[in-house]
Amino acid sequence: MRSIITRAVITMALAALAVFFATALFAGGKYVTLVFEAEYAQNLSGKEWHVKKRAEDTSGKVSGKKVLAVPRCAPGEHPKKDEVIYKVNIPQQGTYYLWARVFWANGCGNSILFRKIEDDEKEKGETIIGGDATYGSMHWICWKNGADPLPLNLKKGVATFIMGSKESATEVDQFLLTTDKELYPANIYPPTPNVLVKETKKTDDKKATK
Repeated sequence: MRSIITRAVITMALAALAVFFATALFAGGKYVTLVFEAEYAQNLSGKEWHVKKRAEDTSGKVSGKKVLAVPRCAPGEHPKKDEVIYKVNIPQQGTYYLWARVFWANGCGNSILFRKIEDDEKEKGETIIGGDATYGSMHWICWKNGADPLPLNLKKGVATFIMGSKESATEVDQFLLTTDKELYPANIYPPTPNVLVKETKKTDDKKATK
């Protein structure tokens, strides 16, 4: 009995240490890092973007064994316009940098459209994430302005991002927002609890009047 209790205590201690080091990795004292799953987007109609089961690829496991994907198009064709929304809870004002964990099949499908909605509800441009030549493997890529990471000056509160379909057979696994400009993500990370604002379902007017 004593040995069983001892093993249980050791297991609990190791689990606590794992949580501590994972938290330390992302908190870093002066840095804030937020991770959220691509498939938990709002406004997901299935028109083009859809949740796809994906156990793993050559880079290793896929977070949650699911990705958000655009179907493969016929040669020379592009997917129809389709957009999904991410409303992210920002705990601290600062300059953030956004990374996406993506999969490109080839050079005809290696980018997505991405933009941020400003406080005045106007769209701040429509830029591209991707354009790189890493094919056949999940990998992290930074949202850039030219050759440099794009700085995002975010206030405490909710920041709204929109991702649009652009090319054939693109897949997105996770997103990472961080105030650490030197952070270069690798593999997958546990999603940050409550980082995304939950989508509110519209009440059916007929049901509401009953």
